[in-house]
Amino acid sequence: MPYEVDADSWQAKIVALELASDVGRRILSLLLEESMSASQISKRLGIPLTTAFYHLARLELVDLIESESRFVEHGPRWIKYYRASSSRIVFNL
Repeated sequence: MPYEVDADSWQAKIVALELASDVGRRILSLLLEESMSASQISKRLGIPLTTAFYHLARLELVDLIESESRFVEHGPRWIKYYRASSSRIVFNL
């Protein structure tokens, strides 16, 4: 099911900014393939962790991505994993 957004909404502005950003698009592409943590995304794309968190927060705010916390044994600790919500984006005019 496609992600739909009203073109006049504040969400559309954030979606457009993320699609215009190389980092935003690369993060979305990664998350379409598999769920990943911010640290994994940062390492894979060769970007600072703070940059990954910035884009992930914006993408999650507009529901382009979803997250879940998983308990990992090494640590032990909880880690947040992200995945894309949809592979299609529709702007309704």
